[in-house]
Amino acid sequence: MLMSLSTSAPGDARPADAGQVNQPSHPLGDLERREQAQVPRPARNRLAWASLATPWPLTLVLAAQAALSLRLVWSNAAFPDEALYLWVGRLEIAHVLQGGHVPDFATSLSGAPVLYPPLAAIAASAGGLAAARLLSLCLMLCATVLLHGLSKRLYDRRAAFFAAALFAGLAGTQFLGAFATYDAMALCLVACASWLAVVAASRPAGRRAALLIAAGAVLALSNATKYAAGIFDPVVVCLAAAAAWRARGPAAAASACAITLAITAGLLACGLAAGGAAYWHGLDTTTLARPPGSDSVSFLLYASGKWIGVVALLAGLGALAAATGSQGRPFAVLTCVLAVAVVLVPIEQARIHTYTSMFKHEDYGAWFGCAAAGYAVAALARLVPRAKAWPAFQAGLAAAVGAVLPAVPIATEHYGWPDFSTAMARMRTIVARHPGPILADDGPSLLNYYLGNEVSRDQITGNWYYAYSSHGKRLTGDAAYEAAIANGRFAVIMLDFWDSPRTDGTVARAITLSGNYRLVALLPYTATGVRAKFHIWVRKAGP
Repeated sequence: MLMSLSTSAPGDARPADAGQVNQPSHPLGDLERREQAQVPRPARNRLAWASLATPWPLTLVLAAQAALSLRLVWSNAAFPDEALYLWVGRLEIAHVLQGGHVPDFATSLSGAPVLYPPLAAIAASAGGLAAARLLSLCLMLCATVLLHGLSKRLYDRRAAFFAAALFAGLAGTQFLGAFATYDAMALCLVACASWLAVVAASRPAGRRAALLIAAGAVLALSNATKYAAGIFDPVVVCLAAAAAWRARGPAAAASACAITLAITAGLLACGLAAGGAAYWHGLDTTTLARPPGSDSVSFLLYASGKWIGVVALLAGLGALAAATGSQGRPFAVLTCVLAVAVVLVPIEQARIHTYTSMFKHEDYGAWFGCAAAGYAVAALARLVPRAKAWPAFQAGLAAAVGAVLPAVPIATEHYGWPDFSTAMARMRTIVARHPGPILADDGPSLLNYYLGNEVSRDQITGNWYYAYSSHGKRLTGDAAYEAAIANGRFAVIMLDFWDSPRTDGTVARAITLSGNYRLVALLPYTATGVRAKFHIWVRKAGP
């Protein structure tokens, strides 16, 4: 049975010689031509649509993807990460246009501050937060188009349709299409590099080298956009080699691997050298030497299963079918590379016991896995008699839709952070009346984004790390917060008891014990089904 899963498809022909790849003379390929010859005319008409020879099926997938993300775009205020990158982009643009000092963001961000943040800030200047989120949606739609194109070249139109449909419906895809961070841009660039690498395999020598150089350059740009995207560099390099091996043999595979790897590594080395110590520090602290968390492996794998389990299962079936089929070792290696990419992020997150960002990062691997998964669904549909090809296609489509339905509430849940807009509006009034240092959840990102020049970055302290000197001793953590509050260090304190409830509880107890502050605002909110309140205190001794 597994042998029959790997039915030949357009683009699967072996090369006639080292310089040409045979292509089926019929636009739908031999399989579709045989099917059309053996089914009644009414079914043949439907089968023509099912063969996905027109752009309309992909258009419908893109429309559905856009609708799933658009429902989120205007549903909540800025997330702290969104606020941070838009604020950074605003400062970077001002630095270029007006000069002056800009904070050294490269030491603390997990991507180059001069790439995505300015681009998002330009979008936000035209249409606010929603425009920056719509930029992400456009990038995610591009990633889906690139997945469709890659899958069509590697397999056939039917596999490409299922691959695009599965990816478009994933919870991570819905989320990233409405989230103004650099993930959408980095994923789109990884997708573009992969597509270029696959296209290069069927081109003549000169154009092939140019496309592989472009693939390496785009891959390096994706790494610079978000450092964590580098985990997929081996996948793209192996994909380039496997596609070249399949089309032109082992020598072409070695050449493709060498070119892609050399260009990527060389450009990254040049970028790090130009960025200097600040970029090295940011790369090391945010990505390479990220401190381990405390989440259990079983919990992380369970969460991954909920988010991308269907894709992982189907991709595994696709790899098994390719490995046991008759289309050759290069085809099997290529499909296995796509399938393995799905599990890279879950394995890495389990290694460092960290839940943070896993939901977003897994969508990168799912992009590759959906290609193998689409091949599996299309191949399974061919197991039935040809006269039942249309019902089999409908069953595959129903499976894709069934995978999407559970993803809708998952994406909604991850979009359920507190609505900070009311709290930020109240803070604008309070900060104006009570100038001085501020202690606020999530640090300066939200206040700087919403209040702009009304506050300064150095004025605001977050609740993730704090150092304070008291009586000649340098304190950190809880002791630092307690001593600073006891001495009336902060003019305004805002807590939400959402993202870091333990630290917030420590601060609240210190406020009560100190007697230095009075509560001036309680603002209710709901986040991920939990009802809570923003608490805002001001220093009694303040003006």
